[in-house]
Amino acid sequence: MFASAAIVGFALTTGDAAEVPLPPQVNFVATAANQLQLGMTGDDVIRVMGKAAKETDFADGSTQMRKLEFMDAIPGQVVLSDGKVSRVTLDAFRMEKDGLPLFIRQARPGFASSVVRRALGQPSAVLHHKFFDIEVDQWVYARAGAGEASVFFRADRVIARAAGRNVPADLFRVELPSPPDPAGEGPPVAPRTGMTESNIKELYGAPRYRVDYIFNGQAASHAVYQTGKQGTFSGFTVVDGVVTELEDLGRMPTDPSFLGR
Repeated sequence: MFASAAIVGFALTTGDAAEVPLPPQVNFVATAANQLQLGMTGDDVIRVMGKAAKETDFADGSTQMRKLEFMDAIPGQVVLSDGKVSRVTLDAFRMEKDGLPLFIRQARPGFASSVVRRALGQPSAVLHHKFFDIEVDQWVYARAGAGEASVFFRADRVIARAAGRNVPADLFRVELPSPPDPAGEGPPVAPRTGMTESNIKELYGAPRYRVDYIFNGQAASHAVYQTGKQGTFSGFTVVDGVVTELEDLGRMPTDPSFLGR
């Protein structure tokens, strides 16, 4: 059924055809993470999300940090700073897969191929694919004791990582959080994942700083808003118009470029 040359992968180092991933699609998924807010306590997070799949404690200067990882409908991370939520991140592109060798995690989402080459060296194999008229490069790396792992590029940017050489079935799938449940609530008074970018602007006005980009074919942006009268700021990542990450940035330097002047 998929014999068309438009979706058969071909390689420089091997003549085997690649497995074909699922067609590109954006899904909206209900997630408990929409109930999380910046400033919540760790107990509040567990009450909403349940027990974390993994917890990591570390320090950032004098600030005690804890990272909670959840395998919810959309996998995500919650970072606590001195016991309060300072960042909520949903993995809309499912980049953080189980079983990834540690060395391949250096190829971070969005990195250019030149950066990956500096971090990991020359790949042992370079494969070229074309799925649904989308050009994809696959770099295969091997490490003694860790086996093989692959980094996938689209438009010269990392869009996926995987153990072995298999092409992930969800390579082009995006899962965005459904809007927060409005039942019993008035107008939004605090930012949450699943909100739209226009919701954030209704709360805080125009952003002080914004960067627009394309990731795996989806329009995305990262913007910083002044969220408090005392000069405090928050950052938001938006994919296809939907908030997938929020972060408390605290007070920011009064730099003219940051303030848009």
